[in-house]
Amino acid sequence: MKKYLFLLSLIPYWLIAQQDAYLSNYQYQMSLINPAYVGSEGQHSFVFTSRNQWAKIEDSPKTIAFTYSTERGKNVGLGLSVVSDQIFVEKQTQVNIDFSYKLTFSNTSLLYFGIKAGGNSYRSDPEGLNSYTAFDPLKKALSRFNPNIGIGTYFKSETFWISASMPRLFEPKRDDDVLVMARDRTHLYLGAGASFPVNEKLELLPTLIYRKGKGIDAVSDIGIKAAYMNKFEGGFAYRTNSIWSIQASFHVNNSLSIGYAYDTYLENQLSGLNLKAHELVVRFKLGDASPAEQQEVESVDE
Repeated sequence: MKKYLFLLSLIPYWLIAQQDAYLSNYQYQMSLINPAYVGSEGQHSFVFTSRNQWAKIEDSPKTIAFTYSTERGKNVGLGLSVVSDQIFVEKQTQVNIDFSYKLTFSNTSLLYFGIKAGGNSYRSDPEGLNSYTAFDPLKKALSRFNPNIGIGTYFKSETFWISASMPRLFEPKRDDDVLVMARDRTHLYLGAGASFPVNEKLELLPTLIYRKGKGIDAVSDIGIKAAYMNKFEGGFAYRTNSIWSIQASFHVNNSLSIGYAYDTYLENQLSGLNLKAHELVVRFKLGDASPAEQQEVESVDE
């Protein structure tokens, strides 16, 4: 019980900011944070992720995410994303439709611009939480749907990629009550990655992503993986002042990939509780690959 009380103490009395759900295997579902990513993987990409955070705690945070994207004709990409996020007494479901437009500089250098449209269905029921006062004006159930739009750009070449996006541009309140300050906050994401061949079979894949939410400290993820013959990837990532993550993925064939991330917390009080996170991702692709991916497969075959 002491563990649960400590975790509940992390929830502020005046909730003025809310982080987006964030995945360690974000590169599998970049369209969640950047609408320009849709269509960059070719035709018909389906990705499902399940994340269980603080696994030993009852009602611990859980995230389920599904994305679909496809490359259409006339340089257009289309996508759909659904994220269900549950954190103790809070539940939210985000549904978005993504659109991208591609500019081609060469067979392997592509620039995408994207826009995201949808909304967030938010529910909170704190009635089951203990209170130290007989009447708490903030202890009320909330339920609301807030529409929103987002924008992004994504550059992809044979050896590196760059991403910049704001998946949410507006900051609507989650309740009209003047005592409730909770809002859907804007987030800025900046990311980059590269490929450095070591030999004909092995390459290193460093990545960096930076996110800043309004009223929230900035967070950066720094990671590196080793890829072997375009079949297996393994490595680790560090999230500033927060998490060490061990990650691995296996490309079963040209259509099916499976990835896993194991996260351990660095903060002393959380690490003392031996809390871990497990994340499983499955990607299934149909149709032709993007030009950059075709070039990568051809270079491996050679």
